[in-house]
Amino acid sequence: MLHWSIPDDTRKSWDRKIPYYIRFRDHFAAMIKAGTLLPNAKLPSERALAEDFSITRVTVRQALIRMEAEGLIFREKRRGWFVSPPRILYDPTTNASFTKSVTEQGRVAGTLVLSKQRVMASAWVSENLGCAPGAEIFIINRLRTIDGRAVLVEQIHIKAERCPGLLENPLDQSMTDLLSEKYGIVERRAQINMRPTVLLEDPAHALGVTAGTPSLYLSRSIVDQYNEVIELDLEFWRHDAIDICVAATGKTAD
Repeated sequence: MLHWSIPDDTRKSWDRKIPYYIRFRDHFAAMIKAGTLLPNAKLPSERALAEDFSITRVTVRQALIRMEAEGLIFREKRRGWFVSPPRILYDPTTNASFTKSVTEQGRVAGTLVLSKQRVMASAWVSENLGCAPGAEIFIINRLRTIDGRAVLVEQIHIKAERCPGLLENPLDQSMTDLLSEKYGIVERRAQINMRPTVLLEDPAHALGVTAGTPSLYLSRSIVDQYNEVIELDLEFWRHDAIDICVAATGKTAD
């Protein structure tokens, strides 16, 4: 049986200048590092932790939020706190599909199509997709999973005139492969922007977490073999799911 409490001899050896929530965090971080707490293991409730450690729930919450920010644990709405699985390495500049990248790292990738529609491009989308305002585009919303855990919500925008009948195809596959095989469009990466953010209500709901959960936002404009922007992707990642890994190929400093 797993013992959550901190041994009395460990408590006595602590530096009293270190805030208790930091000691609490370090205790659990050590358990995770040692493998005592396995990925996806559920932590006791905040009330139970407060009682077991003889501390306030405020202190427990401080420690848990700090651990969440570090990517050590994660919350699921109405389910509690869990130990985060290992991150995957992710290079957003490559043409490797999500499924291929995840599979090559010994994990299981999954895709669920949340919605698909044909709409008129907004001013913002038209500017970033390189089409006229009001032009017809396809929008595809998908949920991506790793080992059954939802880690990414993506919204894909594609020019409808270049891909007639696109929404009639299975959309849980690689979009790059689909556009190449059915429409002769050869994609390559172009402009990529990333920034830390928090999840708003819709993507948070899709990922099964509370609004305000830390996230990595990534937008990517993709051009075809004629250097025309063909696709605009918006991605919201769980911040504890990935390590961004990009090969540096620029010139060295003088």
